[in-house]
Amino acid sequence: LLTLWPNYFCEAEWPPLLHCQNLLTVQRAFKDSRARGVVSNKQCQIKGCKASLHCSACNKLKLSVDSKFRQQKLSAWQPILTAGSVLPTFFVIGLAFIPIGVALLIASNNVQELVIDYTDCMMEEKLCKDEISDPTKIMENPPCRCLLAFELRDDFPAPVYIYYGLSGFYQNHRRYVKSRDDVQLLGNPKHVSSDCFPFQYAENEIPIAPCGAIANSMFNDTFLIKHKIVDQSDTVVPLAYDKIAWPSDLSKKFRNPDSKPLSAAFDGTSKPPYWRKPVYELSNVSLASGFQNESLIVWMRSAALPNFRKLHSRVLHIGDFVKALPKGNYTVEVTYNYPVASFDGRKRFIISNASWAGGKNSFLGIAYIVVGTICIVMGCVFLFVHMKFGHSLTEMAAIRSP
Repeated sequence: LLTLWPNYFCEAEWPPLLHCQNLLTVQRAFKDSRARGVVSNKQCQIKGCKASLHCSACNKLKLSVDSKFRQQKLSAWQPILTAGSVLPTFFVIGLAFIPIGVALLIASNNVQELVIDYTDCMMEEKLCKDEISDPTKIMENPPCRCLLAFELRDDFPAPVYIYYGLSGFYQNHRRYVKSRDDVQLLGNPKHVSSDCFPFQYAENEIPIAPCGAIANSMFNDTFLIKHKIVDQSDTVVPLAYDKIAWPSDLSKKFRNPDSKPLSAAFDGTSKPPYWRKPVYELSNVSLASGFQNESLIVWMRSAALPNFRKLHSRVLHIGDFVKALPKGNYTVEVTYNYPVASFDGRKRFIISNASWAGGKNSFLGIAYIVVGTICIVMGCVFLFVHMKFGHSLTEMAAIRSP
């Protein structure tokens, strides 16, 4: 302030007992010290100055006022947007995105897929969804089993995957997404976070492993697929439940306790309320059980939208299925455990193979084509405007302000 408005302070004689001569002396001291970058003690200790103008205050004032940031003297670069630089960008993006989108769309259309909605599956003229509408009674009643029949009109080349789909299930709810304990899933079964409430503890304050609403609502329908061959007995399609989770999740986010047998590590814990068996019995293979069960890992990755599908298993390509899932008639025996009637949801059984771009999903290809087309159209519009109304750089430079 002293360097900017010295006359004002001199005329007003502010602050009290600070005379004009001393103010001008301080101003000259600031100017002399700019080349050095720091105000020295001798220049600060001016006769007649108040304690408020000691060296530390002077330095802070000088550095804060004269900084390049405050004075807007920082180096900067700004591109000069001209028709010659902008128009090629539109055309390059458009010409690149459209072929990529076409390739992705073709790859998606080449993926074979069969989707069956089995929400209203029946057993002995009874709807399974009504039989299991109350989750608390599922463990008391025998499971509801129903049959689905379908036909594959073409071979499904390997690799073939089995998915389950859910509709109307909002896994992206804030409280639902938080309802888990990542420390527990790293191999500490008795560690229970408050985020898991109300699925933290069972009776007598026994910790639940795994805790939380996500684990408690894990999808637990099972599928037994059989290939019907004329004049032969049905052949069971072999399914594998490994290599379906993200490798990063399996190696970094989910670990089993260091204990053999695995069940000993879960002593003193309880299974989630809606589970039929504890976590260490999810698979007959010890390495695929516990927190490293890949079906559990797949379910614990919450979906962003209410209609989603998750990987259930993969077809084991051996024997009659070594190259493909052959065309023909099939049946699926569904063990109907998962209730969806309470939230008006739907369940789907999905068979699909994959391409170099992944599963069947036309959205990405369409998005690339739309963005590429918009860029081409906008490029043509801007080119027309430039050719009809634009000026060259020479003409722009010749324009002078009145």
